[in-house]
Amino acid sequence: MGKADGIYNQLVTDIFEHGDWDKDQAVRTTWSDGTPAYTKSIISKQLTFENTEVPILTTKRVPWKSAIHEMLWFYVKRTSDCAYLDENNVRIWKEWTNSNHNIGKAYGYQLGKPIMLKGKMTNQVHHLIDQLIHNPSSRRHVISLWNIDDLDQMELYPCVWNNQWLIKQGVLHLIVNARSNDIGLGHPFNVFQYYVLQRMIAQVTGYKLGTLTFNINDAHIYERHEQPLKEQMLREPYPAPDLWINPEIKNFDDFTIHDFELKNYVYHPSIKMEIAI
Repeated sequence: MGKADGIYNQLVTDIFEHGDWDKDQAVRTTWSDGTPAYTKSIISKQLTFENTEVPILTTKRVPWKSAIHEMLWFYVKRTSDCAYLDENNVRIWKEWTNSNHNIGKAYGYQLGKPIMLKGKMTNQVHHLIDQLIHNPSSRRHVISLWNIDDLDQMELYPCVWNNQWLIKQGVLHLIVNARSNDIGLGHPFNVFQYYVLQRMIAQVTGYKLGTLTFNINDAHIYERHEQPLKEQMLREPYPAPDLWINPEIKNFDDFTIHDFELKNYVYHPSIKMEIAI
């Protein structure tokens, strides 16, 4: 079975057995019918993927192209304008798109925002790649999407808000930090797309692929996701697929969706889970 399925099942079981409900609080999130979207959660969960195989679920279909499109939108396009998503028929941000057809100063905006670092104008992504290549021993390889000055102008505060990169013995390790993670819907997306990002960065910087560590401060399951997840947990996982990434790409900004192919992805049918807003 795929290792990601086993890690995921352990996480879901942990929340079911040890999580706390927030039904004693006035929660922000609601369902489409206006009722509160309560969650059961555990605090501070760390997941580690050795990256010996692709960390994508097989107990349900994960829309892998949409996951990569979102990551390309953030890290390659570096914009909050939703036109790229529309062009590729990706609808995952529809609920948070404003009247200007963007998501405010969130995610891609922060990655593409011009900044002056070490005497030159750059952005967070280009600076990261430059420093990984020229200053590998640094412990300051950090990207932050949480800019307190811009929070009021974001349609949604960043959930996966920070990542740090470390190079040890020529191996590139990635640590991803999430303040909050919807385990039913968002989490499978996030783990896979940051694995893809790690592969991309490793390819253009020339390092070997190391571990992916995913830290979740509030790992939660929505009340209406309980039954679908219990059904999913009964499914027997399949072996993990293989991800091909075009080896000809040496410049990070040249990556497009056509440079990725998920091979031998065998999965159980999708499980419908309502999205909380």
